Amino acid sequence: MDLEIKKHLIRHCLYDTLQDDSEPNSKVIEASKYMSLNRSSGLYRPLLLLSTAEGYSVPIERALPIATAIEFAHVLSLIADDIIDKSDMRRGSPSCHEKYGQYIATLTHMYLREVAQEMIEESSFSDAQRQDIRRRVIHTAKDMIYGQEKDVLQRDLDTPEKVVRMYEQKSGALIGASLACGGITGNACQEDINNLNYMGIALGVSYQIIDDAFDKRASSETGKPSNQDLKKQTLVKMVGLNGVIKIKEEKDALVDELMNKIHGNTYSLKELVMQFRRERDKYLL
Repeated sequence: MDLEIKKHLIRHCLYDTLQDDSEPNSKVIEASKYMSLNRSSGLYRPLLLLSTAEGYSVPIERALPIATAIEFAHVLSLIADDIIDKSDMRRGSPSCHEKYGQYIATLTHMYLREVAQEMIEESSFSDAQRQDIRRRVIHTAKDMIYGQEKDVLQRDLDTPEKVVRMYEQKSGALIGASLACGGITGNACQEDINNLNYMGIALGVSYQIIDDAFDKRASSETGKPSNQDLKKQTLVKMVGLNGVIKIKEEKDALVDELMNKIHGNTYSLKELVMQFRRERDKYLL
C-alpha cells in the first residue's frame, strides 16, 4: 500500500481515537490532538509497524489500532522529553508545555498512556497476542525511562559503548517494539520477532546519532532547537563526526543483515527503511 495512504489512515485513526463528545472543552484532548496530529510528524514508528504487519498478510485496518497505540507512546515520550529538556519547540511548533502549560502537558502525557493501553486491549487480536504486545510495550517504557534517566543525570556515559546503550534505550527501544509488535500481529515466529526487535534498536541508534550530529546546525527545517546538547555527553563529542559515521554505518549494516533473516515479506519494510535512511543521512553531509 502507498506510503501516503498509510499516513492518511494513521492520522484518521489518531483523530477518531481522540474524539470524546463527553468532554468537548477538554484542553487535554485539544493538546493530545495538537501533538499527535502535527503535520510535520513522520509517523515513522506506526509506519514501521504497519509495513511489518503487511509482510505477514495482516490487513492494515486490523493492525491500525496497535500502530496508533505505538504513536501515542511516542508522542507522550516527546511531551516528557520537552519538559525535561526545557525545550520550547517540537517539530517546528511550540512544544506541548510551551503552548498549554506544564500541568496540561503532564495530564496529556497521562491521558495518552491510558488511551494507548485501551487501544491494545480493544484490538481484535488473540489474548496471547495482546498479552505479548502489552508485555513488550511495558518493557519498552521501562527502557525509555532508564535511557532518559541516564541522559538527564549524565550518568554511566563515560565510554562510547555506554552512550550507544543509552541511545538503544532512549530511541531504539520503541522502534524495536514497533517492528516486533508488527510481527506479533502476524503471528511471526519468535526468531523473526527477536530479529525485528534488534533491527529496530539498531535503527534507533542510527537515528539518534544523526539527531546529535545536527544539533549544532539545527534549524526550522529540522524543527529542533540548536545547541541543546552542549552540556550532554554524545558520541560526536567522544569519537568525532567521522567516528559516529563509522558507528552509524555499522548499525545500518546490521539492520540490512537482520532484514535478510526475516521470513515474512520485507518488501514494504525495506522500502520504508531505505527512504528514511535517505531523508536522514543528508544531515551528516
